[in-house]
Amino acid sequence: MASQFRAARALLGKDQEDVAAWVGLDRREVSRWEAAKYKLFSSDAEDLQKAFEKNGIEFLPATGTQGAGVRWLKPGQKDRYRGAQFRAARAMADLSMRDLQTTSGVNRNFVTRLETGQIGGLNLETLRKLEQAFARLNIELTAETENWGAGVRWMVPGPIC
Repeated sequence: MASQFRAARALLGKDQEDVAAWVGLDRREVSRWEAAKYKLFSSDAEDLQKAFEKNGIEFLPATGTQGAGVRWLKPGQKDRYRGAQFRAARAMADLSMRDLQTTSGVNRNFVTRLETGQIGGLNLETLRKLEQAFARLNIELTAETENWGAGVRWMVPGPIC
């Protein structure tokens, strides 16, 4: 669940301090969970998942053909150019900006502007490069539908942190 917690927090654009406050924990504990340094007690994981759900995030279980992920519970979230979705994919993969630049060939300054909504326009080829980089990492950027919002998930089932 570490990758799901990282991705959920990134989709919301929250820092570890915010998430820790939701469940009455220290930020360092959230950091350890996200780094998969130790396993969560089931009650802690449940509390954290409920806090994310209360803030509009749905946790997607792994299936026989797809891995676990997260998405917005409802469609219609404002995410111009899918910056929050790309931020969540990067968090799910546990990549730094530098790592993503190396993997995708897309300048990290562009990625920073995209993820923070500080971009006026963009080249579709650049977005395609990011999508392809995440696909190579087995991460799918899931589309919004009329029933739920966009999100990210592992393309393969299995215990990926």
